[in-house]
Amino acid sequence: MKNMNVLQEEGNNKVKSCTVFRTKRFNASLVIMQQGQQIPPHTSPADAMVLVVEGKIAFMLNEEVTVLEKGDVLTFHANEIHALQALETARFLLIK
Repeated sequence: MKNMNVLQEEGNNKVKSCTVFRTKRFNASLVIMQQGQQIPPHTSPADAMVLVVEGKIAFMLNEEVTVLEKGDVLTFHANEIHALQALETARFLLIK
């Protein structure tokens, strides 16, 4: 059993990512972005799901932008080009 408070992580100018659960089949990470931070366009080798825990992000998937807020879920397939921008300080789970 692992007990940690990852929601208290904040500060500096780097996008933060903390693995909260990992198995042979999938990985769940909490990503913390400060307002204005961006993750540039890239691809992932695995299908993935984003669940916004707090804040608001703009998620670009195949050149279409969707604004995600607390409670929103977005799924995407491996090798799809995607990028993110924090419209306000945000925390989200990335499961892939």
